[in-house]
Amino acid sequence: MKVKAPERGHQADAHRPATPVARRWLRRLLLVAGGLAAGLLLAEAIGRTDGLVRGNDLVFSAPMSYPKDIYVQDGPMTYPNPNFTGTIQSFGYSVTPHFSSWGTRGAEPVNDARTWIVVGDSFTIGLQVDDGETFSARLAENLGIQVLNAGVDGYSTWREAIRTVQLGRHFPPEVVVAVFFTGNDFFDNRQEPPLTLDVPGLGPGEPGAPAFALPKVGIGIHTPYWLRVLRDRSVLAAHYWAWHETRRVRRGRDPNARRFREELGIFTVEGRARAAADEPATTQALASFREACRLVGARPLVAVVPPAFVMDDATARRTFASVGLEKVTPDLDGAQTAALAAAAAAGVRSCDLLPPLRQAARRGDRPFLPFDGHLTVEGHRVAAAAIEACAAIPGG
Repeated sequence: MKVKAPERGHQADAHRPATPVARRWLRRLLLVAGGLAAGLLLAEAIGRTDGLVRGNDLVFSAPMSYPKDIYVQDGPMTYPNPNFTGTIQSFGYSVTPHFSSWGTRGAEPVNDARTWIVVGDSFTIGLQVDDGETFSARLAENLGIQVLNAGVDGYSTWREAIRTVQLGRHFPPEVVVAVFFTGNDFFDNRQEPPLTLDVPGLGPGEPGAPAFALPKVGIGIHTPYWLRVLRDRSVLAAHYWAWHETRRVRRGRDPNARRFREELGIFTVEGRARAAADEPATTQALASFREACRLVGARPLVAVVPPAFVMDDATARRTFASVGLEKVTPDLDGAQTAALAAAAAAGVRSCDLLPPLRQAARRGDRPFLPFDGHLTVEGHRVAAAAIEACAAIPGG
């Protein structure tokens, strides 16, 4: 039986040029796709040059972009991994920090130099800017001395006191600056049990310490690779991620949701009682820091740093709303006042960084990053100048 002619006709149809109607629809689809792409590119460009870059500094935090081996653990103490070098990429910055064998950021410390030590948390270590742009590095340059940056993400004042003794024994300092972040240090000092200064072991890089055999500490949460790449490079993707994480907190799906509300609560009129209840633990921790400075023969100074959202009322309300605190009355200076009072009660001189940072924000200098709330290069410059001025006051 012969094959019917129409069979060959069907094969020929597959090679026929598209009809005018098909070509019109194809052009329309290409125009729509091109228009969407152009719109996204325009929105991205506007977002980078206009006020669209307004993130949430509470739920979109820097450690999400950290290498997982950047820190090591030794008992209750966490340290930067000695001699670590790696790249941190997030929206707005790409940084390659370097740590010394002592777990301090920057060059290897030396014994024959005038020395200051700066202890603190993520605002001190400053992993959002290059080594030479942290306020510790700027202080060193301005004063012509050695300044050891001993910041560690998540440190409480208790652990800062221990680190003061560990480093101060080997690099006797003239001044030790403890950076107190009002955004979570009250909470950390209350949650952590008081730590004695008589601790066994000296920490990474010091004689007798298991510097390179310590377990690694994983930091951050799992993020799909494609989203992480976009989030770290696109303002639109960063906004999407901030919205996504805010929704998790508001729905109670984030394990830190309760903590976020507690930390933010002290910046409201309704949370004043909580701030007052937290103050004694912080006073006790600052007294431990003062004793640590006495043991190493140094002058103590506390630099009180505010969170980004207290720069103005609109940003604060947006941040409060992100964790479900819409019906609150902001008290943006209350936590700062409480921290300064705790330092005075502990007998430690303090430096209030809120006024100069707020002035910089009002000038449009943007002292804080939009999506993780840490200091920008300009913010570190402002902090260095303020700390230098405080330390220079007679009797300080």
